[in-house]
Amino acid sequence: MTRSSPLVLLALLGCIGGAEPLERYRLAPAPAPAAERRTASPDSTLATIGVEPYSTAGIYADPQIVFRLGETTYGSYPNREWALPLGTMLADATLEMMRSMPALGARVADDRSTTSHQFVWRGVVQQFEEVNRGKAVSAAVRLDAALVRTPDDSIVWQGTAGLERSVPDPTMPAIVDALSELTAAALRRLVTDASGAIAERHSEATTLRR
Repeated sequence: MTRSSPLVLLALLGCIGGAEPLERYRLAPAPAPAAERRTASPDSTLATIGVEPYSTAGIYADPQIVFRLGETTYGSYPNREWALPLGTMLADATLEMMRSMPALGARVADDRSTTSHQFVWRGVVQQFEEVNRGKAVSAAVRLDAALVRTPDDSIVWQGTAGLERSVPDPTMPAIVDALSELTAAALRRLVTDASGAIAERHSEATTLRR
């Protein structure tokens, strides 16, 4: 817990009959390495890929930032929220990650519509929280993703990436920074894995056109 345990915080709020000022945070994914931060030349023969907002079920669908005590007890901060829906921020981060990776083998769509593109990226949030184990505090992210071919709605690739790291100075800004860095690392792993499936489908389509 950032500074005081979630249960203690809730008890204190109940006792004093007031609420702390509302804090809003936004993910700031780590920038891509300089070697990858370049723009590929447009290629009209490449398939286009769109990204849908990530699915956020249960407690992750609420704006409040989630914390976990141990492995099975969950809660959320009453006064600490995401500035944008978590699913939207993750979709934006995915688009930026794809644009930073020219080797992806697909053109990244600029619009939010996914029905007009050959592929669509669909993600699901499995974990996205602060984790408290006694005095040890960490941040944990686990994302599932699938690459779907839109003409027949068939899955051509799917994967998962889960990461956790300790946060020695557990302030909320430090927790958000850790979640942002874990998000970038998880997305890089997923997009890299998916690029193989995109290249394979592009090769198949090129062969059929000949």
